[in-house]
Amino acid sequence: MPEETLQQENKFMEWIENTLAPMTRKIMAKPWLSGFTNGVLKCLPFILTGCLIFFYNAIRSWIPVLPDLTVVMRWTFQMLAIFYAFMIPHELMSTLHHRSYMVVAGLAAVGAYFCVMGGVFDETGAMITYDFSKFGPTGSVVGMFTGVYVSVIFHLYAKYVHLFKKGSNVPTFVQDWVNNILPIFCTILITGIVVDMAGINLYDVFQAIFAPVQFIAQSLPGFVLTKFINCFFYTIGVSGWTWTGIENLYQVPAQAANLAAMEAGTFTSANAMINVSEVGSGIGLINLGGIGATFALNIWMLMSKSKRLRTLGRVTLGPSLFNINEPVLYGAPVVYNPILMVPANLCCIVGTILTWVVLKAGLLAFPNVQATNVGTLPVLACTVMMTGDMRGLLWWVVFFAIYMAIWYPFFKVFEKGEIAKENGMVDTSTKVSKA
Repeated sequence: MPEETLQQENKFMEWIENTLAPMTRKIMAKPWLSGFTNGVLKCLPFILTGCLIFFYNAIRSWIPVLPDLTVVMRWTFQMLAIFYAFMIPHELMSTLHHRSYMVVAGLAAVGAYFCVMGGVFDETGAMITYDFSKFGPTGSVVGMFTGVYVSVIFHLYAKYVHLFKKGSNVPTFVQDWVNNILPIFCTILITGIVVDMAGINLYDVFQAIFAPVQFIAQSLPGFVLTKFINCFFYTIGVSGWTWTGIENLYQVPAQAANLAAMEAGTFTSANAMINVSEVGSGIGLINLGGIGATFALNIWMLMSKSKRLRTLGRVTLGPSLFNINEPVLYGAPVVYNPILMVPANLCCIVGTILTWVVLKAGLLAFPNVQATNVGTLPVLACTVMMTGDMRGLLWWVVFFAIYMAIWYPFFKVFEKGEIAKENGMVDTSTKVSKA
C-alpha cells in the first residue's frame, strides 16, 4: 500500500511539474495576457509612489507641522486610470509585434479615455469639467478596458490593413503618417460616435460589465479561490506577480471604494470589499512571511535538528521578516515538494477564511490606507501600520500560532528525511518510487 501511494504521488507531481506548470506559463505568456500584465506592472512605480504619501500622511496626522505632500499622490497614484490607458496598449503593441505603434497606440488610448470619461462642456465650449476620481483608481477598470479596446483596433489595422508594402516609393515619413492617422482616426471616431452622438455613457457601461466579476471576487468563495490560485501556482514555481494584472482589475477599484466610503462616513465592515491587496498581503495575516505563510516554516527551521535546515533558517530569516519568502520557497524547497506544498496551501485557505471572519466581525479595523501591491512591510508591525488598530498585534500572534501548528507535522516529516540524508541513510520520507 505505501508503494502504491508513492507511485500515485509520483504521477501527481510529475503531472504538476511536466504538464500543469508549463501549461500555465505558456498561457500567461500569450501576447494578449503578457502585454496586459506588463502594462499594469509598468504602472507599479506610480502606485508605490502614491502609497508612500499614504504612509506619510499617517505620520503627519500625529505630527501636523509636517508639510502637506498630497500633491505628489494627486499626480501619481490618483492618475492611475490614465496611466493604465496609455501603458496597456503600449505594452500590447510590443508583445503583438507592432512595435512601431507602441507610443501612438498609448496616446490614442489616452484620448479615447478622456472621451469615455464623458466630460461636460460649458456654454462657450472652451471649458470642460471632469470628475477627478475617474482619473485615478476608481476609473482604473475603465482605463484598462479602454487600453485593450484601442489595442484591438491597432492590432487589426497593423495585421490586416497596414498600407504600403516593402519597397514602396512613398517616402517613409509619409507612410508612417498614414499608418498612424488611420487607426487613430478609427479609435476616436468610434468612441466619439458612441459617446457624443449616441449619448451612451461608456464609463458606466464598462463598470457595469465588470460588476459581476467584482461581485464574485468580493464574495467569500471568490476571496478564498483567488488567494488559493495564487498560492498553489506559487508552490509550483509560477510567480505571484503573474496574476497582478488580473488582480488589479478588482482590487484597486475595490480599495478605492472602501476609502471613499470611509471618508463619507458610510463605511461598515458589512459593506466592506475585502478582496483587496491591502488585506491579501498588506496587513500580513494571510501572507504572513510571504505567500503560503512561510514565516512559521522559517521558525521551525531555526529549531531544526537538521544542520542544513537550521542554517537555511538563519540565512532566510531576514527576508522573511519583510514577507519575502523566495529564499525559503526555493531553498527548503517548498516548490514541487509534495510534503511542504500541502501546509503552504492549507495555511492560505485557513488564513483567508479567518481574515474574512475577523474583518467582517469588526474584530480588526479595515486597512485605511491604499497600498496596493505593497506586501514587504516588516512582520508584526505591518498589521498595525495598515489598519491603525493595535488589535492587529494580537491577531498577528494568533494567526502565527495557527500557522505554526499547521506547518509542524509536515515539517517534522520533511525534517526526518533531511536528517536521514545527512546521516547517510535512505530518505524514505520524500523519495518517490519511479516504478
